Amino acid sequence: MMQNLVVKLDFEEFPQDYTCKGANRSPPIRVEGILANIKSLAVLATASPEEGSSRAAWVIWNLPAVPQIPEGLPAGEVVESPLPAVQGTNDFGSTGYRGPCPEAGKTEAYLFRVYALDIDLALAPGATWEEMVRAMEGSMNQSGEVIAFATG
Repeated sequence: MMQNLVVKLDFEEFPQDYTCKGANRSPPIRVEGILANIKSLAVLATASPEEGSSRAAWVIWNLPAVPQIPEGLPAGEVVESPLPAVQGTNDFGSTGYRGPCPEAGKTEAYLFRVYALDIDLALAPGATWEEMVRAMEGSMNQSGEVIAFATG
């Protein structure tokens, strides 16, 4: 039985700074209840427009097991600061976080899933979310999720 992580954002409705209409910065994510044996965190954020299938908007792994993932992680495959991490290619064809970008009058839901792993993933930078999920198999000790919404 996998233990849950408590995952929290500081908002339910995206501030503009974290969307394509603003600075497109990744939001801060609070993670509570990390077990002592956890070596790293991975995050998969998926965007679900009102109609249509969800798409991976952020694929990041090998984050240290910290209680807060800071905002504004830079784009690029290997991140050194504010925390070390490796990022994959999202379903929008870029590396790093891609904020919500709903059309006028539409709403987009973003699901942030955080996985707590007992290893660092030996995964090439730029990997897809499917490759990240496969690499986590057998090493995922905990997970948790949170949803926020953006309106165009």
